[in-house]
Amino acid sequence: MVDESERLEKNLTHWRSLRQQASDGALHVEADVARECDNVCAIYLDDLYRMLEMALRLSKPEAFGELPSAQMLGAKFHRLAVGEEGSARFAITRQIEIIKTMREFFQHYFASVEAADADTAAAVEALSPPR
Repeated sequence: MVDESERLEKNLTHWRSLRQQASDGALHVEADVARECDNVCAIYLDDLYRMLEMALRLSKPEAFGELPSAQMLGAKFHRLAVGEEGSARFAITRQIEIIKTMREFFQHYFASVEAADADTAAAVEALSPPR
């Protein structure tokens, strides 16, 4: 079974590869599709940032009380919320990085379409008779 952090890393590598292919001109996505995907990514990023805030709020072990068992439970929640690899914070921040990479991939097409539109407008203007 593939470890969660390994799966996230493979996903990030995949999107970085797609972003590079798009930059090299080897991959194309229609601008309207890219724009819609970018919009969905922006919404998802907002959700991820809210989830990250919630995870950080779970990381207050002192809020569990003074009993030794409460301290142990608080420490466990802290580790699961904001610990190293495998914590909610790790998974969410990695997912944020993936979604940002996806947005860079999609936004490449906005720049391409805008540049093509500007070039076309300039060519049409140059061919138009003077007024």
